[in-house]
Amino acid sequence: MNLIKEIKLYDADSLEYSGSMIVEGSKWKYDGVKDDHLVQMTSGMPLKAALACLISFNFVYDVIESAAE
Repeated sequence: MNLIKEIKLYDADSLEYSGSMIVEGSKWKYDGVKDDHLVQMTSGMPLKAALACLISFNFVYDVIESAAE
């Protein structure tokens, strides 16, 4: 059983949903994120480093975990 995380991104000021990050094991990718600068600057970073950078782009996040078989 693998643990799949979805990290939902929200605008820090309005809390409007802004896309998500899908995490499978040690790999992650953006889904539905329209901020090209964020994607370009943080893709390829380790997950913890990318999460630390989110506030610089005015994003906060919520981690959703689910089990996959």
